[in-house]
Amino acid sequence: MIHEEVAQLAKDLSALGFYRGPIGENFNTDMEAAVKAFQSQYVGPDHLPLVVDGQVGPLTRWALDIARNRASSKKSPAPGAKPAGSSKAGWNALAIARRELAAGAGEKGADNDGPDVMKYHAVTGASAGDSWCASFISYCFAEGNPGAMPFEPTAGAREVLKQFKQKGWDFQASVNSPPAPGDIIVWWRGPREGWLGHIGIVSAYENGLVHTIEGNRGPYPSKVAAFHYVLGRIDKLLGFGRAVS
Repeated sequence: MIHEEVAQLAKDLSALGFYRGPIGENFNTDMEAAVKAFQSQYVGPDHLPLVVDGQVGPLTRWALDIARNRASSKKSPAPGAKPAGSSKAGWNALAIARRELAAGAGEKGADNDGPDVMKYHAVTGASAGDSWCASFISYCFAEGNPGAMPFEPTAGAREVLKQFKQKGWDFQASVNSPPAPGDIIVWWRGPREGWLGHIGIVSAYENGLVHTIEGNRGPYPSKVAAFHYVLGRIDKLLGFGRAVS
């Protein structure tokens, strides 16, 4: 790769003592070795060791900026005004998800059961004992958009994504086209071509990390909880969706 950003990378690695070659725009083998040496000693915004692959993605770039005192080391972005990329329906749903997260909502009394779970199931018609991740997302969208629910409520994670695909709302996110707060994120469980799935809502994206709020993940008593993933390395990902409104 030959690019002006390589020159800045060379300056950063040189200042940190990892690179002693010429400052230029050519990403050569010496530069790659310097990147790997840096990666072997630093962590990313998720506070986990960087992958030593010689590639300067958003996590490595963040670590370089932190090392050069050009960025904040906060772990995750704070909620703020609706970003331009977020849909109104998704942003409204996210507000409800954040409310349920703050309330510590989740299972009580039995697996896939309890007042909170049944509140979510009431929107989709599911029963006690049924998985509730998709009922939780359906509830957030219905509660956040009264009279303007953008899709048919369902307790099936893959069914939500299927509806989004039928509306042309699904997409595969990338660093250049990242997810936005309020987007849905869907995984498969069991066989990829099976029917089992899991769903959450994106709460933020920053420095290569996708932050989510999810229900029904983990053993009983499962709660509405926050998670984060490295974009491009999300295991069993089926896709993202954005409710256009």
